[in-house]
Amino acid sequence: MKSLGKVAWLGFFAVTLTLVGCSAVGTLPKDVDERAKNLAPAEGQALVYVVRPSNLGRAIGMTVTCDGREMGKTGGQRYIYAMVDSGDHEFVSQAENKSELTIVLEAGKTYYFEQQVKMGLLKARNKLVRLDDEEGRKRLLKCSLSKDLGATPPEAGK
Repeated sequence: MKSLGKVAWLGFFAVTLTLVGCSAVGTLPKDVDERAKNLAPAEGQALVYVVRPSNLGRAIGMTVTCDGREMGKTGGQRYIYAMVDSGDHEFVSQAENKSELTIVLEAGKTYYFEQQVKMGLLKARNKLVRLDDEEGRKRLLKCSLSKDLGATPPEAGK
């Protein structure tokens, strides 16, 4: 009887690890990921990365928009990016709640936002936070490029 309990426990543990390790948001090939991590802003635009380095709520995809236009969807340890015109912009991250971040972007600069995830009542909650360049780059390198991009600049797809 005790060995049956151990088998059941091991089975439960294996299923749990599988579910925690899987993300509903797929990734693009590593060569595309590497190019995307090393982009420079296009002329007259800013480069914006949204990183989600946490494993919390890994399988829950969260949509991010810029001025109402979808940038893409993140999952655990995933990131998305976009080239955005300079000026005032509103970024919105949707989960159980809606997190809004309004910012003035400067052409030629790279911006890093983290999608911080916390447990919610029915699903994960989130908050968009701006990171400094050093911390943003560090967290970007811990993530893989999301397959669910709203629009991929040609530089990443070459």
